[in-house]
Amino acid sequence: PAIVEFLKHFSDKPRTYNAYRSMLRELMRFAEEKGYRPPGTNPVDSLKTMSVKARTRYITDSEVRRIKVAVMYGDDGKRTRSGHTICALIDMAYLTGQRIGDLLTLRWSDVGKQGITFQPAKTEGSTGAQVLIAWTQRLRNVVDRLRALPNQSPDFVFCTLQGQPYTYSGASTAWKRAVKRAGVKDCHFHDLRGKEIGRAHV
Repeated sequence: PAIVEFLKHFSDKPRTYNAYRSMLRELMRFAEEKGYRPPGTNPVDSLKTMSVKARTRYITDSEVRRIKVAVMYGDDGKRTRSGHTICALIDMAYLTGQRIGDLLTLRWSDVGKQGITFQPAKTEGSTGAQVLIAWTQRLRNVVDRLRALPNQSPDFVFCTLQGQPYTYSGASTAWKRAVKRAGVKDCHFHDLRGKEIGRAHV
């Protein structure tokens, strides 16, 4: 009952509800493993997950351009120091259809003659399947832009001005600020994958 009462607060947010449910289920499983609960008594197992409506948001080319301009220029109208890197991140997300987490962990050793090899985090602990994105001229242009940036890391493709790999928090914050400056509504970084899917089926 305590868990049900806690999860009620997120009944209007299915994704958050499911995330907390999953966390609590793992906590109770760990308690069983350590002997704090009898085996097979995980109370979260009987609670169903909430259905999550798939996003159908499609970012238009015009919206992407506006966001990229907002990435390059801050609220004061001056150029941002990280603008070129975040713009390249946006372009690569659109051209490859990869998740932001997998883009941020991309290493130069993954950039080869045939294209760019990604190890999606979702498959790393299971099948270990890799994804090879073959070269296109636009993708080569993005990589060339990244190579030409000052303070480029010898290891990570997307890095800060200090040469450190970009964190999810840092990249996500830069994206959200740019989206707000651009005046684009209901727009997630993940929505860029929809553009790649649409482009691939034209």
